[in-house]
Amino acid sequence: MSNGRICYRMVIHSRDEFIKLVSAIDEMADKRSIAPSVVFKITLALDELISNIFDYAFTDTQEPKVDVVVCIERDVFYAKIIDDGMSFDISQIKEPELDTPIEKRRKPVGGMGVHLVRKLMDSFTYYRHAGKNYVLICTKIDPETH
Repeated sequence: MSNGRICYRMVIHSRDEFIKLVSAIDEMADKRSIAPSVVFKITLALDELISNIFDYAFTDTQEPKVDVVVCIERDVFYAKIIDDGMSFDISQIKEPELDTPIEKRRKPVGGMGVHLVRKLMDSFTYYRHAGKNYVLICTKIDPETH
């Protein structure tokens, strides 16, 4: 496997454009012989995060714009997602009450997608700067899955 960094950047204006990002990730993974199961994990996490942005970050009058950079370097995949939507610190979402029956939970729905991303990725960070939301995710690519 090559150790050099390969990256792809795109600006997404609608959910329908996400498939272009998935295609780019597939191409990057093919160049590095990364297993489909790893690619699935990465695209699932990105899909969840980007879907949340389109669902919650923008008002009806705001033109959605999500800037995404994905990179593979050595045995690590990382992505940075930037949007100028409403502030929503997803890192503050509490873990869902999975051991409690749904009807007895304090909050019966919500937070499952963020929980999923936390479980899929090794690192998950949010911050807001200069009116923009930044989400950074990272996962180690197991050499045995290549």
